[in-house]
Amino acid sequence: MNPKPESEPDPVDGDRELLGQVQRRAERSQRWLREGEPTLMRQLAAVGVLGWIIVVPLLAGVALGRWLDRQLASGITFTAALMLAGLAIGCWSAWRWMHER
Repeated sequence: MNPKPESEPDPVDGDRELLGQVQRRAERSQRWLREGEPTLMRQLAAVGVLGWIIVVPLLAGVALGRWLDRQLASGITFTAALMLAGLAIGCWSAWRWMHER
């Protein structure tokens, strides 16, 4: 292994994050050059995946909230709260998925 020259400092966390972003962008660029523009079907599939990423946690929150509300006779308190939590988790997951692509 070649040791680093003494004049070159170790990158700090911000630099590592920037390097990671640059590498991901370069990988995307290389993939685009290899594969070209995505087809209409691939774009529709991506929209479908985004929909499921958002809807599944939302529906899970509603189902769990309805069950808790029935068990505790609390109206729609848990349903509303867990529906919003599921929506937030779904939107966060979709955002992460889009930024990893």
